[in-house]
Amino acid sequence: MSTTPSHYREEVLNPFFKYMKSGESFYVVGAPSVGKTRLMDFIMGDEPDALWADIEVDRDWVKKQYLGEDIAPKIWLARVDMNRMRHEHDWGFQFYELLLHTVLLACDRYSAMEKIATLKEQLAALDSQIIQSKDALMAHRLFEMAVNMICQSYNIKICFLFDEFDETYKLMPHEVFSQLRAIRDANKYRLSYVLFLRNLPEKLRLPTDNESFYELISRNMLGLGPYSAMDTFHIIGQLEKRREHDLSKENREWVWANSGGHPGLIQALFTLIKEKPLTPAQMQTLDWLAKQEIVSEEFRKIWEGLLDEEQDALKKIAHGDQNSVSSSTGKLLLAKGMVKPLGGRMAFFSPLFEYWL
Repeated sequence: MSTTPSHYREEVLNPFFKYMKSGESFYVVGAPSVGKTRLMDFIMGDEPDALWADIEVDRDWVKKQYLGEDIAPKIWLARVDMNRMRHEHDWGFQFYELLLHTVLLACDRYSAMEKIATLKEQLAALDSQIIQSKDALMAHRLFEMAVNMICQSYNIKICFLFDEFDETYKLMPHEVFSQLRAIRDANKYRLSYVLFLRNLPEKLRLPTDNESFYELISRNMLGLGPYSAMDTFHIIGQLEKRREHDLSKENREWVWANSGGHPGLIQALFTLIKEKPLTPAQMQTLDWLAKQEIVSEEFRKIWEGLLDEEQDALKKIAHGDQNSVSSSTGKLLLAKGMVKPLGGRMAFFSPLFEYWL
């Protein structure tokens, strides 16, 4: 069971699981504080509220909803936390040991699966060999052996989810990207990679520097923007319950209209309306709202999380000069939901943000 409704982020999760089902690798791009980690928690069934509930939690319920009861157990999700690498940028021994250990942890989700105990023993033995050897080549070969065994002997699909992967994507040696591509090709459509990024891969490093891996993900992009109206009203409902403060229907719609569904702005506007009752005039005055500290601080975080070229492009769009925005920057702003097409022009996600800008 989950505290988040089944329709949560369905505009993203429908194509997300279609890619996963077909064994395609892809990437998800979103601005800072737009909810990438929360989406990952939801997909993995790791929501804190649900895990602490006094009921048995089915952590695969999201997969089952999108993939079906029969297919879901045959596709494993392995969430890779790059912060667990003890030595920064050790792309040999440490990186592959982390990947294998992540798969080993995934076994715990499938304790009822036939032969899972045997598989877990085999994976634990390989992981132990890597740790004892502390050898980069050994780690690479044993991880490759583990993946081949899972995909080919046990007929399981594996999908590695790499969260907050921008810095790693920039710094990881091209040889490691080539190795990941080779392991995937040996298990075609049974092994896939999903990267959660703040930027487009081609803006993080030259595509020619990791060409084979870039080719694997470049055609499959998912943008993660602000919440839909339905998700926004659900989030507002959660805030009302957690902060013990109910809003009127009009005030909920006001939060939606001015936040544009951005998670940080939803919270800022909710806090503003909770802490000091606003007059109708204040609620309708963008100048007054944009100057409130809690709102302007959220805008600052959004702004500083953007690239210089994204900031310049938004300024141009604000002044009606969208035609001079490069196609790649426009693609990124659309993917992040900072702007959206409206009547032949680019409109900002929030009228309040447009006014502030």
